[in-house]
Amino acid sequence: MNNTVKAVLLSAFLFPGAAHWWLKKQLAAGLYAIAAALPLYYIIDVTMTQTQLIIDKVMMSGGQLDLLSINELVTQQMASLDTQGIQLATVTLFCVWLVNILDAIRLVRKREHE
Repeated sequence: MNNTVKAVLLSAFLFPGAAHWWLKKQLAAGLYAIAAALPLYYIIDVTMTQTQLIIDKVMMSGGQLDLLSINELVTQQMASLDTQGIQLATVTLFCVWLVNILDAIRLVRKREHE
């Protein structure tokens, strides 16, 4: 397996910054990891908060696990959710991941030409 494939696999499937760490570019690795971790944290935080609100509503209704009522609560909770922040975080995360992969490819090719 050549270095370009290794860098792409590390960047694409592990986490942004992994290929840069492997290429001994720790500062870039840290920056990419932080840039990806922030929107990911926001997405997880909103998801966990919404999940907890749904659980609280189910518990207040007597803890009935009727699938239809749970589906209705989820639908109501999703309707009240501000999806713009989630969409922005998702696009940001995708862009950071993509730029990270492309930069890792650039660094490997630059090293191979030296």
